[in-house]
Amino acid sequence: MPRNQTKIMSKRGKYANVRKRKMSKPVIDGTPKHKARSNKTILQLSADMTEGMEEAYRKTVLCEISHQEHVNRLLPIKVKGKGLINRTAPKQIKDDASVCSSDLDNKQSAEDIFDDKPNEQQVVSLAEILLKRDEEIREKQFFIGTTCAAILENPEARIENIGVLLDLLNEVNRDGSINFLPVRKTAMISLVEVFKDIVPEYRIGIVDKEHQKLKKDTLARVNFENKLLTYYKQLLKHIEGITSKYTKKLLRSEKQSVETRQLLEMAVQCMCDLVLAHPYFNYSPNLVQVLVLMLNNTKETIRKMVHTCFSVLFKTDARLDLTQHTVRHINMLIKKKQRNVFPEMISCLKNLQIHRINMNDDKLLEVKKQKLEKQKSYVINMSRKERKRKKKLQELEKDIFETKAEESKQIVRRKLTEISKLTFMIYFKILKCYPDSKVLSATLEGLSKFAHTINIDFFADLVELLNNLLENVELGYREQLHCIQTVFIILSGQGEVLNIDPARFYSHFYKNLLYVNAGKNHDDMQTIIKTLDVILFKRRRNVTYHRYVSFVKRLATLCLQVLPNGCLGLISLIRSCMHMNQQLDILLDSEAVVGSGKFDPFTDEPEFANANCTALFESSCLVRHYHPLIRKMVMNVLKGSDSVPINSGRTLTPDEYYTNYDCTEMVFNPEIAPPSQVKYGKNYQRLVGSKILKRKTLSKLSLRMKDGTVIGKSKEGSKGLFHDYFMDYIQMSKMKKTSLPDN
Repeated sequence: MPRNQTKIMSKRGKYANVRKRKMSKPVIDGTPKHKARSNKTILQLSADMTEGMEEAYRKTVLCEISHQEHVNRLLPIKVKGKGLINRTAPKQIKDDASVCSSDLDNKQSAEDIFDDKPNEQQVVSLAEILLKRDEEIREKQFFIGTTCAAILENPEARIENIGVLLDLLNEVNRDGSINFLPVRKTAMISLVEVFKDIVPEYRIGIVDKEHQKLKKDTLARVNFENKLLTYYKQLLKHIEGITSKYTKKLLRSEKQSVETRQLLEMAVQCMCDLVLAHPYFNYSPNLVQVLVLMLNNTKETIRKMVHTCFSVLFKTDARLDLTQHTVRHINMLIKKKQRNVFPEMISCLKNLQIHRINMNDDKLLEVKKQKLEKQKSYVINMSRKERKRKKKLQELEKDIFETKAEESKQIVRRKLTEISKLTFMIYFKILKCYPDSKVLSATLEGLSKFAHTINIDFFADLVELLNNLLENVELGYREQLHCIQTVFIILSGQGEVLNIDPARFYSHFYKNLLYVNAGKNHDDMQTIIKTLDVILFKRRRNVTYHRYVSFVKRLATLCLQVLPNGCLGLISLIRSCMHMNQQLDILLDSEAVVGSGKFDPFTDEPEFANANCTALFESSCLVRHYHPLIRKMVMNVLKGSDSVPINSGRTLTPDEYYTNYDCTEMVFNPEIAPPSQVKYGKNYQRLVGSKILKRKTLSKLSLRMKDGTVIGKSKEGSKGLFHDYFMDYIQMSKMKKTSLPDN
């Protein structure tokens, strides 16, 4: 049906197609019969016609609708002479397969809706679930790897892909599914590695693009840096959220899940890697602030990770800004926590670069500057030619500028001074306020390392403080060793001008020497060797003869209970003492005695031990030591020879002996070659076996005595092998019976 006709029909109503015509009157036999047809017949005819028209209209509309499913209606066009012409265009029909599948899905859904009987659920085994999970994890990990590789190929063009990786850090994906833990960990590690490669070494600043005219390349670079900084900040926020979540649960005493603990370790490791890779980039101070809190975590693995990170940072930080920031926050945390801190928080300070401060640098630079100024005035007065004078003046100006010290050196020196003040503030606070805390040992160890940088005005108070600790506080032997080491380091440097008698520290050190053995505390041998080097060599003029002899004797005793590397260091000390002090040769003579008294090895006072009345009897055991180098060195000490065997020359210090010949892994270091020839061959082994067999057979032989007793008998050839004490007992008893008088 044409479109215009349908419109007209719709306007006129149901009976638009019915033509209005005059009904002729029925004629029968030439006469009209108006009453031949009743009203009932007329109504029946009109009803039939209406139904027919309705049916035709319905078919036309349905046909048009079905035709419109495959046709798109276009705007009509007007043509001269023809009027408006309607236009249509065929639709793009989908593939038959997709259409069929959609029809099947619709049918299936309809069946599911109207079906009265529910479908049986498909049973899935645990192995299938795990297999599907592993496949999904592998797919996502592969996607993460390809995305990271694409970013690294062209970071400027593909920086937006980082946002896709950041979405994989969440617990729930965008579609509502749960994100697995391995995927989250892989995404976190991958993002950290990507940032380590593409993040610049400098700090990114803020550029106002609206008020500044930028070139095209500069604008592209600024946009890239802004996006990079935005994504970097999002990653750090996510990592900080993991740490804060763990801390909140810890404060509420809630049980930590395995997933939370694993994510915390991963987050801390990622923060450590970012700080070490780019210490001067944006947000590095924020990372350090979080890591300082993690340094006091109850979990040992986390504390060790942060301790290692800070140790490397303190050694490699050239600008010292981040180091100063770290030490300041450690000081603030110790103020807040007081004694409730772990030793790792103090022990990491040992790696600071405070030892770079030299007190005499300013004086040396001032003297050099004065010399160069004199040389400059001399050249100006004596020069006549302009070129030579300018050349020499330029060289002198350059030298004078170097002696003035560059600005960077002054800044570094000022920062080192601030760091040293903060560090000693921490140390002194613990010594005075918390001497019974568990960080005292680490404090004393750090103080002994940096004692030479302390101002001389504080030496006397520090020595008195350490003496009070030794006498009034119950310290372990290790804490006592560090106290003594600190005192002797102070007194061997600028503290020589102080009038302090360290006799009490000699007694404490002499008493604690024998507590070290080859067990758990053998690592303290390095501290002992360094302290002995100060006492016996740097301060040998202040050590009396009896004290010197007692220390050498105690070192020989200590050699018998330590590992080979410690023994080599002690023997090296004894040998050097013998060469420097000829009076100690009395210890090598077992018959000569100097003075009166008897050696007392249990006394705590080395001055009254009477070690000059004994000898180095421990050398008889050391010459049979299992380590060949110890045997050689002990023989050289006994002979008083200056010649030293190869690979153990006099160039090695006791500390170098300790480090070079370390045997903690139960292996000789350096490796000792096995003997080339076997001393005893097969013939000797057969001879020894035959003698043992002969001895066993002789012991089984027996001799019957006259009184009926059975006694083991030995042949004449076996008298040298064993002695029969039972035969002697019987003979003695018989002799007693015969000697008794008869009643």
